[in-house]
Amino acid sequence: MAAADRLSVLPDGMLHRILSFTPSKEAAASSALSRGWRPLWRQTTGINLDSRRYSPQPTDRRFSSNDVPKYDAFFSDAHAAFRTRRRQIQRLTLFLEIGTYRLGKAWWHCRRRDEPEPEDDGTVAGLLSDPAVAGLEELRIGCQQAVGIGNQVDYYSPQLASLPCAATLRVLELRRCKLESPLALHLPRLTGLHLHNCFLQEGGTLQVLVDAAPELTSLSLVDVLHKAPASAPVDVGSAEKRPYYDHDTATYVRLPLRLRCPALTAFLLLINVNEKDSQPDADSGIELDMPSLRFFRYRGFPVKLSLTSSAPALELVDIDVSHQGSYFWKLEPTSGMLRSFSSMRTLKLRLDLIEDIVVAGDAEEGGVILPTFPNLKLVELDAEYQYIKSDATAAAMAWLLRSCPAMAELRLRLNMQWDYGYDQKAKAARPVGGPLGKSMERFQRLASMSTTHRGVVELGEVSELPAAMTSNCTCLRTSLRKVTLQFKAKEVNCFQVQLAKFLAENAMVLEEMHVENGSWFWPDHLCHKVARWRAESFKRRNLTDTAGFRVYQLPARKPSG
Repeated sequence: MAAADRLSVLPDGMLHRILSFTPSKEAAASSALSRGWRPLWRQTTGINLDSRRYSPQPTDRRFSSNDVPKYDAFFSDAHAAFRTRRRQIQRLTLFLEIGTYRLGKAWWHCRRRDEPEPEDDGTVAGLLSDPAVAGLEELRIGCQQAVGIGNQVDYYSPQLASLPCAATLRVLELRRCKLESPLALHLPRLTGLHLHNCFLQEGGTLQVLVDAAPELTSLSLVDVLHKAPASAPVDVGSAEKRPYYDHDTATYVRLPLRLRCPALTAFLLLINVNEKDSQPDADSGIELDMPSLRFFRYRGFPVKLSLTSSAPALELVDIDVSHQGSYFWKLEPTSGMLRSFSSMRTLKLRLDLIEDIVVAGDAEEGGVILPTFPNLKLVELDAEYQYIKSDATAAAMAWLLRSCPAMAELRLRLNMQWDYGYDQKAKAARPVGGPLGKSMERFQRLASMSTTHRGVVELGEVSELPAAMTSNCTCLRTSLRKVTLQFKAKEVNCFQVQLAKFLAENAMVLEEMHVENGSWFWPDHLCHKVARWRAESFKRRNLTDTAGFRVYQLPARKPSG
């Protein structure tokens, strides 16, 4: 028994931390089992209240489908937990089922479009007005996803302006809440605002929230929707065709987004892909006025994205616009999206095709060229390339190198997009025995050659990339010192191997190349080849490799699933 009670031997500080993250019902029960834990739990400054643990289940014999679950015990225990605290409560986390804030039976059954919204009974507001939580520094409220027939959204609407803790709040996180524009809201100490799957009742609600927090430095918006402007066309009829559980109602939109926040340093923006917002006539732009911005992450579909004021301290831009084959009417070229971020120092970019970096539409329409990023030191790119457009792939890679004159590190995760023609050709040429048979046949062929002839054959199996790629690539001459290539090789003479050869021969100050090519049979051969390519190239040009170049084989990634 003593051996099983390992938690009791932990230091008080660690137990304090563990109990502060435990739901109050479980924390109270746990503290009752240990006399030593009881005072620790009462001294914690954080409380977690979860109404789901008070909800009757349909399997309960005492439960009838005509009954409306009661949450009196939940609120009673919550107030009791407040009273037992011996220290000022600083952190409160609430998870609310719909019955905790809606009156009557209407919320329990699916609500149709013509039915009025159930009233808020004010019980949650009363809980948040308890004097024990008047000095909260962190408040997190999450709501049950509750959507009735006709896409009527029944989410809790916190009255932020009347919160007693508004003057002391530092972090506010809301999940699945409806927000209205408060008439008089002041959050003087708020530094972190995080909204997840929230509905803003008016278009300017978000700006009102931001303006009310002059010290705001961190903002997260995850699939936040707002009421469409009165002038915007609303396809109300389409809502009838949607399933009742789809909370993206016809009167709410995700874009456009225009936001001003002078003190903000970190901004996370995640938008679920939506074809409605990418129609040819849709206003789907994002305009940000954030001169203090240092960290920016965006995940969504390619839209017009611009900074209306310069952000000279911009450290990291992380953009994921891979739409995984989803069809959209209007796609903004990647080069256009990056144009406003010329001051960034690190870029993490995930997109469907590397060719999208340069080309906007068909080639004859003219491509949109990447701007120059004079401060960019690290580039991390995750994409695929098209087998039938090798020239476009090389051009995209060349423009990327030219646009980053100070780049010191390049990380590429690059694979070939599936191509039917290539797949059929590869099947027809597949040797007996698969990759192992091909490796053995190649080994036997080279074994019969002289050492000199074998080296010529091995080094000559990979084609050269266009010489034009080296023109105006300042980073190849002065700054690129580390390259990481991760890919799944389909053949020896694939684009990724050609790129490895090109960089080894032309990056003058390159010190390290890390390679993972997804093959069990010839990865070591590639490592040896890269070093020999560089040595032979420098020898032909009478150059001395002063960088101390090394090649490293990365461990193969395990297949997913």
